[in-house]
Amino acid sequence: MHAFFTSGLFWFIEGILACWVAIGLKSWMADRGIPMPFWKGILVAAWFLGLGVTVAFVGTCLGENELHAATQGGMIFGTIVIITGVAVWRLLLIG
Repeated sequence: MHAFFTSGLFWFIEGILACWVAIGLKSWMADRGIPMPFWKGILVAAWFLGLGVTVAFVGTCLGENELHAATQGGMIFGTIVIITGVAVWRLLLIG
């Protein structure tokens, strides 16, 4: 099972899903008439990077059998990602 997550197929599928999310966000913003300047795109990319780091941290800690670190890091980083996600969402909706 662990071999799948280190295979090229997993990363290929994850890349396709990330592209679908980006295209869907762009389409959703265009349908609603919300402007998406360059700085908003950078904020969204930074937020997705933070989300990815959080998931990678928890997954790495679980893989290393560090349950306490995964729990604590997941709660701390997860809280930060949720709060910044709400802030970025509010900024995106500003016309």
